[in-house]
Amino acid sequence: MCNLPIKIYWVTTVWPKWQIIIPSDVRNDFNINIWNNYDIAIIDNIAIWLKTIEDIDISKEPFIIDERWKISIWTKYQFVIPADIRKQLNINPWDNLIILWANQRWLWLIKSDNIDFLLNYINKILK
Repeated sequence: MCNLPIKIYWVTTVWPKWQIIIPSDVRNDFNINIWNNYDIAIIDNIAIWLKTIEDIDISKEPFIIDERWKISIWTKYQFVIPADIRKQLNINPWDNLIILWANQRWLWLIKSDNIDFLLNYINKILK
């Protein structure tokens, strides 16, 4: 059995007003609280990265982040995906996003259409 440094949490749905709800497992593991602000960005033009750990030095991470946005977590643990991210990643209402935790540092959201990105990432880890 292989112990991958990745955990797939759940699939969340993009609601009509572009909001997503963070599942309780994710909230607990990442200590996500309502009314807190978080950085959000795009990774490799395919995934959304939510920065939940304050002391991560982004310049030392293995992916490039060109632009970051700030989001707030509202009641019911939801946030709105910024318009630029929605356009760039072609995210629409009722799309499903896979929520995963990689290397115990990053919270990623990947459109379920892009499952091949996730499988390629896992394949790189196994090599």
